[in-house]
Amino acid sequence: MVYLIFLNVLIFFSLSLLHIYWAFGGSWAIEYAMPEEYKADYFSVEHKTKITIATLIVAIGLLVFSIVTAANHFNIGVLIVNDWASMLTKAIATIFLFRAIGDFNLFGLFKKKANSKFAIKDSQLYVPLCIYLGISSILISM
Repeated sequence: MVYLIFLNVLIFFSLSLLHIYWAFGGSWAIEYAMPEEYKADYFSVEHKTKITIATLIVAIGLLVFSIVTAANHFNIGVLIVNDWASMLTKAIATIFLFRAIGDFNLFGLFKKKANSKFAIKDSQLYVPLCIYLGISSILISM
């Protein structure tokens, strides 16, 4: 179980760093990171501040997910009472399983638009990763 916790913490932390990179102007893999419908807003100058803040919020959320996941094994009593770690990890699992299912339009298992760069990457990488994070988080929380 320790290896599973370590792997999830590593994934959440890495995703957090990637979002920080994007928030501060990084461009690696950004063309695959969102549906085409959102790219006009993301790359527009007038929405730059809002998008940067939103990206940083996601980065902070992923960092919190890594801390919560670590709290299932390591004593992080000041930050998270160990009794809460299991419950919060189940909430993380729920978030990622819902993300894997998707919105029935642009992303997830049941998306309608499946031919874009994002949709292909979603099917190849994001959905399987979300399923893994959802199931592994359930196992960690037990």
